[in-house]
Amino acid sequence: MEQKSTELYNYIIGNKELMTKEWLASRKKNDGSMYSSNVSPQIEEQLKSQNDAFIVAVTSVFISEEEDFLQALENWVETIATARARQAVPLHEVIAQIRVFRGIYWGYVRKFFQEDNDANSEDALNWAEVLNDSFDYIIERFAIRHYEADQQMLENQKQMIYELSSPVIPIKKGVGILPLVGDIDTHRAKIILETALEQSIKQQLDTLYIDLSAVAIIDTMVAQQIFQVMTSLKIIGVQSVLSGIRPEIAQTAITLGIDFKDIKVHANLMRALEKLT
Repeated sequence: MEQKSTELYNYIIGNKELMTKEWLASRKKNDGSMYSSNVSPQIEEQLKSQNDAFIVAVTSVFISEEEDFLQALENWVETIATARARQAVPLHEVIAQIRVFRGIYWGYVRKFFQEDNDANSEDALNWAEVLNDSFDYIIERFAIRHYEADQQMLENQKQMIYELSSPVIPIKKGVGILPLVGDIDTHRAKIILETALEQSIKQQLDTLYIDLSAVAIIDTMVAQQIFQVMTSLKIIGVQSVLSGIRPEIAQTAITLGIDFKDIKVHANLMRALEKLT
Protein backbone atom coordinates (compact mmCIF):
# COMPACT_ATOMS: atom_id res chain seq x y z
CA MET A 1 0.00 0.00 0.00
CA GLU A 2 2.80 2.41 0.93
CA GLN A 3 4.60 1.82 -2.38
CA LYS A 4 1.36 2.29 -4.36
CA SER A 5 0.62 5.50 -2.48
CA THR A 6 4.08 6.81 -3.35
CA GLU A 7 3.51 5.91 -7.00
CA LEU A 8 0.15 7.72 -6.93
CA TYR A 9 1.84 10.75 -5.35
CA ASN A 10 4.45 10.84 -8.12
CA TYR A 11 1.74 10.41 -10.76
CA ILE A 12 -0.35 13.32 -9.44
CA ILE A 13 2.63 15.63 -8.97
CA GLY A 14 3.86 14.72 -12.45
CA ASN A 15 0.49 15.78 -13.89
CA LYS A 16 -0.19 18.84 -11.70
CA GLU A 17 0.37 21.31 -14.53
CA LEU A 18 -2.13 19.44 -16.72
CA MET A 19 -4.60 19.32 -13.84
CA THR A 20 -4.30 23.05 -13.23
CA LYS A 21 -4.59 23.74 -16.95
CA GLU A 22 -7.78 21.64 -17.09
CA TRP A 23 -9.22 23.52 -14.11
CA LEU A 24 -8.43 26.93 -15.61
CA ALA A 25 -10.05 25.83 -18.89
CA SER A 26 -13.25 24.89 -17.02
CA ARG A 27 -13.92 28.47 -15.92
CA LYS A 28 -16.72 30.50 -17.45
CA LYS A 29 -16.84 34.19 -18.25
CA ASN A 30 -18.13 35.94 -15.18
CA ASP A 31 -17.09 39.58 -15.20
CA GLY A 32 -15.98 40.85 -11.81
CA SER A 33 -15.09 37.42 -10.47
CA MET A 34 -11.52 36.39 -9.74
CA TYR A 35 -12.42 33.02 -11.22
CA SER A 36 -13.68 34.41 -14.53
CA SER A 37 -12.13 33.08 -17.72
CA ASN A 38 -11.28 36.63 -18.82
CA VAL A 39 -9.19 37.78 -15.84
CA SER A 40 -5.86 39.52 -16.41
CA PRO A 41 -2.69 37.50 -17.18
CA GLN A 42 -1.38 38.46 -13.73
CA ILE A 43 -4.42 36.97 -11.98
CA GLU A 44 -4.25 33.93 -14.26
CA GLU A 45 -0.63 33.31 -13.26
CA GLN A 46 -1.50 33.80 -9.60
CA LEU A 47 -4.31 31.24 -9.80
CA LYS A 48 -2.01 28.77 -11.55
CA SER A 49 0.69 29.12 -8.90
CA GLN A 50 -1.77 28.83 -6.02
CA ASN A 51 -3.47 25.77 -7.49
CA ASP A 52 -0.13 24.05 -8.07
CA ALA A 53 0.65 24.64 -4.40
CA PHE A 54 -2.78 23.27 -3.51
CA ILE A 55 -2.08 20.05 -5.42
CA VAL A 56 1.24 19.59 -3.65
CA ALA A 57 -0.37 20.18 -0.24
CA VAL A 58 -3.29 17.79 -0.80
CA THR A 59 -1.23 15.08 -2.46
CA SER A 60 1.25 15.04 0.42
CA VAL A 61 -1.37 12.93 2.25
CA PHE A 62 0.01 9.90 0.38
CA ILE A 63 3.61 10.24 1.63
CA SER A 64 3.64 12.41 4.77
CA GLU A 65 2.96 11.86 8.43
CA GLU A 66 -0.44 13.18 9.49
CA GLU A 67 1.03 16.10 11.45
CA ASP A 68 3.16 17.25 8.50
CA PHE A 69 0.29 16.79 6.07
CA LEU A 70 -2.17 18.82 8.17
CA GLN A 71 0.43 21.56 8.58
CA ALA A 72 0.88 21.71 4.80
CA LEU A 73 -2.87 22.07 4.33
CA GLU A 74 -3.11 24.67 7.09
CA ASN A 75 -0.33 26.75 5.52
CA TRP A 76 -2.10 26.77 2.15
CA VAL A 77 -5.48 27.57 3.71
CA GLU A 78 -4.03 30.39 5.82
CA THR A 79 -2.38 32.04 2.82
CA ILE A 80 -5.20 31.68 0.31
CA ALA A 81 -8.16 32.30 2.63
CA THR A 82 -6.60 35.56 3.84
CA ALA A 83 -5.81 36.60 0.27
CA ARG A 84 -9.35 35.84 -0.96
CA ALA A 85 -10.89 37.77 1.92
CA ARG A 86 -8.71 40.79 1.13
CA GLN A 87 -9.62 40.47 -2.54
CA ALA A 88 -13.32 40.45 -1.54
CA VAL A 89 -13.88 37.07 -3.17
CA PRO A 90 -17.13 35.56 -1.79
CA LEU A 91 -16.63 32.32 0.10
CA HIS A 92 -19.20 30.48 -2.02
CA GLU A 93 -17.15 31.19 -5.18
CA VAL A 94 -14.04 29.65 -3.63
CA ILE A 95 -15.89 26.57 -2.41
CA ALA A 96 -17.48 26.14 -5.84
CA GLN A 97 -14.02 26.12 -7.44
CA ILE A 98 -12.69 23.64 -4.88
CA ARG A 99 -15.62 21.39 -5.79
CA VAL A 100 -14.82 21.69 -9.50
CA PHE A 101 -11.16 20.90 -8.95
CA ARG A 102 -12.06 18.03 -6.65
CA GLY A 103 -13.72 16.36 -9.63
CA ILE A 104 -10.66 16.96 -11.82
CA TYR A 105 -8.36 15.57 -9.13
CA TRP A 106 -10.44 12.44 -8.78
CA GLY A 107 -10.33 12.00 -12.55
CA TYR A 108 -6.54 11.67 -12.40
CA VAL A 109 -6.71 9.27 -9.45
CA ARG A 110 -9.10 7.18 -11.58
CA LYS A 111 -6.69 7.29 -14.53
CA PHE A 112 -3.87 6.05 -12.31
CA PHE A 113 -6.02 3.23 -11.00
CA GLN A 114 -7.00 2.19 -14.51
CA GLU A 115 -3.43 2.33 -15.80
CA ASP A 116 -1.93 0.45 -12.84
CA ASN A 117 -2.97 -3.21 -12.98
CA ASP A 118 -1.47 -3.89 -9.55
CA ALA A 119 -3.79 -1.43 -7.79
CA ASN A 120 -6.79 -3.15 -6.23
CA SER A 121 -10.15 -2.16 -4.76
CA GLU A 122 -8.72 -1.89 -1.25
CA ASP A 123 -6.19 0.67 -2.50
CA ALA A 124 -8.99 2.63 -4.14
CA LEU A 125 -11.09 2.61 -0.97
CA ASN A 126 -8.16 3.78 1.16
CA TRP A 127 -7.35 6.59 -1.27
CA ALA A 128 -11.00 7.61 -1.40
CA GLU A 129 -11.19 7.84 2.36
CA VAL A 130 -8.06 9.96 2.85
CA LEU A 131 -8.77 12.24 -0.12
CA ASN A 132 -12.39 12.88 0.80
CA ASP A 133 -11.35 13.64 4.37
CA SER A 134 -8.65 15.97 3.04
CA PHE A 135 -10.96 17.96 0.79
CA ASP A 136 -13.62 18.18 3.51
CA TYR A 137 -10.98 19.39 5.97
CA ILE A 138 -9.79 22.06 3.53
CA ILE A 139 -13.30 23.37 2.92
CA GLU A 140 -14.05 23.53 6.64
CA ARG A 141 -10.75 25.23 7.54
CA PHE A 142 -11.01 27.58 4.57
CA ALA A 143 -14.47 28.73 5.67
CA ILE A 144 -13.19 29.39 9.19
CA ARG A 145 -10.07 31.29 8.10
CA HIS A 146 -11.98 33.29 5.46
CA TYR A 147 -14.50 34.33 8.12
CA GLU A 148 -11.76 35.24 10.59
CA ALA A 149 -9.94 37.31 7.97
CA ASP A 150 -13.21 39.06 7.06
CA GLN A 151 -13.88 39.88 10.70
CA GLN A 152 -10.36 41.17 11.22
CA MET A 153 -10.65 43.49 8.21
CA LEU A 154 -14.02 44.76 9.43
CA GLU A 155 -12.54 45.43 12.84
CA ASN A 156 -9.56 47.23 11.31
CA GLN A 157 -11.88 49.35 9.16
CA LYS A 158 -14.08 50.11 12.15
CA GLN A 159 -11.04 51.12 14.16
CA MET A 160 -9.82 53.38 11.36
CA ILE A 161 -13.25 54.99 11.01
CA TYR A 162 -13.40 55.62 14.73
CA GLU A 163 -9.94 57.18 14.72
CA LEU A 164 -10.72 59.34 11.70
CA SER A 165 -13.99 60.41 13.28
CA SER A 166 -12.18 61.68 16.36
CA PRO A 167 -9.50 63.99 14.95
CA VAL A 168 -7.65 66.56 17.02
CA ILE A 169 -7.28 69.59 14.73
CA PRO A 170 -4.60 72.16 15.62
CA ILE A 171 -5.76 75.76 15.06
CA LYS A 172 -2.79 77.62 16.54
CA LYS A 173 0.26 76.86 18.60
CA GLY A 174 -0.77 74.93 21.70
CA VAL A 175 -4.48 74.92 20.81
CA GLY A 176 -6.56 72.20 19.16
CA ILE A 177 -10.17 71.26 18.49
CA LEU A 178 -11.78 67.85 18.91
CA PRO A 179 -15.11 68.02 17.01
CA LEU A 180 -17.24 64.98 17.81
CA VAL A 181 -19.87 63.92 15.26
CA GLY A 182 -22.56 61.24 15.31
CA ASP A 183 -23.43 58.60 17.87
CA ILE A 184 -20.84 57.71 20.48
CA ASP A 185 -20.85 54.26 21.98
CA THR A 186 -18.61 52.97 24.74
CA HIS A 187 -16.03 51.63 22.31
CA ARG A 188 -15.78 54.87 20.39
CA ALA A 189 -15.56 56.82 23.65
CA LYS A 190 -12.51 54.71 24.52
CA ILE A 191 -10.97 55.54 21.13
CA ILE A 192 -11.67 59.25 21.72
CA LEU A 193 -9.87 59.08 25.05
CA GLU A 194 -6.83 57.40 23.53
CA THR A 195 -6.78 59.72 20.49
CA ALA A 196 -7.19 62.89 22.56
CA LEU A 197 -4.34 62.01 24.87
CA GLU A 198 -2.03 60.81 22.12
CA GLN A 199 -2.65 63.75 19.78
CA SER A 200 -2.52 66.35 22.55
CA ILE A 201 0.93 65.12 23.55
CA LYS A 202 2.10 64.79 19.94
CA GLN A 203 0.91 68.32 19.03
CA GLN A 204 2.10 69.76 22.35
CA LEU A 205 -1.28 71.27 23.18
CA ASP A 206 -2.06 73.42 26.17
CA THR A 207 -5.78 73.71 25.42
CA LEU A 208 -8.23 71.37 23.70
CA TYR A 209 -11.72 72.46 22.66
CA ILE A 210 -14.13 69.51 22.75
CA ASP A 211 -17.23 70.27 20.69
CA LEU A 212 -20.34 68.13 21.20
CA SER A 213 -22.70 70.12 18.95
CA ALA A 214 -23.09 67.29 16.42
CA VAL A 215 -23.55 64.54 19.00
CA ALA A 216 -27.21 63.59 19.23
CA ILE A 217 -27.24 61.04 22.03
CA ILE A 218 -24.86 60.26 24.86
CA ASP A 219 -25.73 57.71 27.50
CA THR A 220 -24.54 57.69 31.09
CA MET A 221 -21.55 55.43 30.43
CA VAL A 222 -20.34 57.50 27.47
CA ALA A 223 -20.82 60.79 29.29
CA GLN A 224 -18.70 59.45 32.10
CA GLN A 225 -15.95 58.50 29.68
CA ILE A 226 -15.97 61.92 27.99
CA PHE A 227 -15.47 63.61 31.32
CA GLN A 228 -12.78 61.05 32.04
CA VAL A 229 -11.07 62.33 28.89
CA MET A 230 -11.07 65.82 30.38
CA THR A 231 -9.71 64.56 33.68
CA SER A 232 -6.94 62.64 31.88
CA LEU A 233 -6.06 65.70 29.80
CA LYS A 234 -5.80 67.78 32.95
CA ILE A 235 -3.31 65.30 34.37
CA ILE A 236 -0.99 65.81 31.39
CA GLY A 237 -1.35 69.58 31.57
CA VAL A 238 -3.98 70.16 28.89
CA GLN A 239 -6.97 72.37 29.72
CA SER A 240 -10.28 71.21 28.25
CA VAL A 241 -13.01 73.56 27.03
CA LEU A 242 -16.47 72.12 26.33
CA SER A 243 -18.87 73.53 23.78
CA GLY A 244 -22.20 72.55 22.27
CA ILE A 245 -23.49 70.62 25.28
CA ARG A 246 -27.13 69.72 24.77
CA PRO A 247 -29.50 69.99 27.74
CA GLU A 248 -29.91 66.21 27.98
CA ILE A 249 -26.15 65.74 28.06
CA ALA A 250 -25.83 68.35 30.78
CA GLN A 251 -28.57 66.59 32.72
CA THR A 252 -26.75 63.27 32.40
CA ALA A 253 -23.55 64.88 33.65
CA ILE A 254 -25.34 66.38 36.67
CA THR A 255 -26.92 63.00 37.42
CA LEU A 256 -23.41 61.54 37.45
CA GLY A 257 -22.41 64.16 39.99
CA ILE A 258 -19.94 65.84 37.64
CA ASP A 259 -18.87 69.23 38.93
CA PHE A 260 -18.69 71.90 36.22
CA LYS A 261 -17.11 74.57 38.39
CA ASP A 262 -13.58 73.91 37.07
CA ILE A 263 -14.72 73.25 33.48
CA LYS A 264 -15.02 76.00 30.90
CA VAL A 265 -18.30 75.57 29.03
CA HIS A 266 -19.66 77.50 26.04
CA ALA A 267 -22.95 77.27 24.15
CA ASN A 268 -21.22 76.53 20.84
CA LEU A 269 -17.77 76.35 19.31
CA MET A 270 -18.00 79.83 17.79
CA ARG A 271 -18.59 81.38 21.20
CA ALA A 272 -15.76 79.34 22.66
CA LEU A 273 -13.30 80.46 19.98
CA GLU A 274 -14.32 84.11 20.42
CA LYS A 275 -12.77 83.91 23.87
CA LEU A 276 -9.54 82.64 22.36
CA THR A 277 -6.87 85.34 22.22
